[in-house]
Amino acid sequence: MKTVSIVMATYNGSRYLRPQIESILAQTYPIHEVIIQDDHSTDDTADIVRQYAAAHPNIHLWVNPTRLGYKENFRTATLRATGDLIALADQDDIWYPDKIEAQVHAIGSHDLCYSHHHRGADPRHTTLVTYKNAPERQLFAAIVGHSLLMRRDYAQNPDNWLGYMAHDIGLSLFAHFHRGVVRVDRPLNFHRSHDDSVSTAAHLLAYHDKDHHPTWQPYIYGLSNYRRLQRKDTWQAYHRRVQDESRDRNPLVYQLCTLMLSPHLSSLLRLCLLCMRHRHTIYPSDNTQGLRGAIRSFFFPFIHSYHCTFYDG
Repeated sequence: MKTVSIVMATYNGSRYLRPQIESILAQTYPIHEVIIQDDHSTDDTADIVRQYAAAHPNIHLWVNPTRLGYKENFRTATLRATGDLIALADQDDIWYPDKIEAQVHAIGSHDLCYSHHHRGADPRHTTLVTYKNAPERQLFAAIVGHSLLMRRDYAQNPDNWLGYMAHDIGLSLFAHFHRGVVRVDRPLNFHRSHDDSVSTAAHLLAYHDKDHHPTWQPYIYGLSNYRRLQRKDTWQAYHRRVQDESRDRNPLVYQLCTLMLSPHLSSLLRLCLLCMRHRHTIYPSDNTQGLRGAIRSFFFPFIHSYHCTFYDG
């Protein structure tokens, strides 16, 4: 049997931490170790973990002497894992009992396995979240870290972590260019949305001063935001890195990155045409049929840019 390490990065998470730890302890697949690294919390998060560690020898706590931030906290905590496979855990989610078992059975020889998940304010009011299993889709939207199970040699490879962007962006994409990615086609965890979470903060930043239910706005303002994003150092660094990774491995992703790095209007037009041609895998929705689907996918670079926080770190 493959051994599994769970890596959780915590910070002031005492409000929801107990249900998440309980859901990990209730997994149907045996857990080799639970590594919890606290980022210098000011609440009683570390004390709660110590209580569980006293009762469960496979739970190990480390406390950072100073704050590292969530990206570096996850990266350094992942380096502590000794299991064959590593799963990342948020401090405020709830895992379904067979999450790890289903992913261990699915991962095979792949570098990474992920699944669908439920998202909401509480487990009784949720929305199903799905991600298309295609590198050209992950180029625009990373698979969220709490759904990832990875081989240890892949997860601990420093080349797969982008320090200037969210930790799950590189992890979810680069696996496509090596031993591949597999998906479990059902939800395996509940991801909690609340005001203190990193994902909620990114959501609020994305919608600041923008229409929450846009119609024509992305087609107009999306263009100016696309040009703004192109000038960001993170945009340039990310697409150059993916360009290098996909060279000779994935011609479509390589071509997309090449066009997105170019400032020329002709390159933007070619990018839009490419997004329309490959809309079944690039566009987030499955509603890509007919003229409306073709138009939406053609303008996808603008639609994506309108609410994009991908390059804000």
